[in-house]
Amino acid sequence: MRIFIRNYLLPWLLIIAFWLAIWLLGSQIGKSLNVMNVFVAFLLLVPFLLVAFHFVGKVLERYGYSREDIRRLPEIIEKTHERLYIAKEIFDIIGKALIFWGLMATAVVMTRDPLKGLLNGIAIFARIFALFIILVSMVIWVMAFPHCLYKLFIGRELNRGFLVELMRQNIFYTVVLIAVRIIALRSGYPAGDDPIGELMALGRSSNIVNLLLKLSGLNFLFTVIGLYGPKNSRKLTALALTLIVITQVWIVRVIIFWIAKVK
Repeated sequence: MRIFIRNYLLPWLLIIAFWLAIWLLGSQIGKSLNVMNVFVAFLLLVPFLLVAFHFVGKVLERYGYSREDIRRLPEIIEKTHERLYIAKEIFDIIGKALIFWGLMATAVVMTRDPLKGLLNGIAIFARIFALFIILVSMVIWVMAFPHCLYKLFIGRELNRGFLVELMRQNIFYTVVLIAVRIIALRSGYPAGDDPIGELMALGRSSNIVNLLLKLSGLNFLFTVIGLYGPKNSRKLTALALTLIVITQVWIVRVIIFWIAKVK
């Protein structure tokens, strides 16, 4: 139990303490602190931890455990510490959940109205996730594309798991983008400099949304061709992936131009 407390539980608690310090020491945030928004901020910790435990359960299943073994998490971490990768994966999942919780909770405590703060936090995350379609493209350029070309030229199988994960991430961010577009068009909230206003501005910008959807389609096409193209022709697959990446670079360049123009 000593290893779990020292190497895992304490760092997780330190992340929470870090956010508390920011709230208490930050002059602007400190003025907005009250019992209600602090209570709401810590209440948000529950859904973030539930999501984290969902993914921890998936990790446990991948290593031969069951989801019910989450109850024995300290014991499992003690046994696998520095021997299996499972302990590090669990640490990273919960750590990231606490970091994202802190960002959301900070948006809540920065306003005297907890509901407005919560909506601001959701708007910030929605905007980030909608633009993460660009991040998927960048991952393709830096990691997937060079790796795929190398595997195609030496005649080996491509990393299907990585391509499938890219596809899933791209679909999720695209769904967020479409939701933002629908909400922005149906909402009467004005575009502005606040987080919700910036989200509305993004959703109402037909140029940016259309370009992001095209980029999302190219991301999806890259993964599909990477998964099924090599079965027919490795050379044509390599050519198709190259053309997709060139088109992606051009679209991202145009998106950045339009985002700068909107600002």
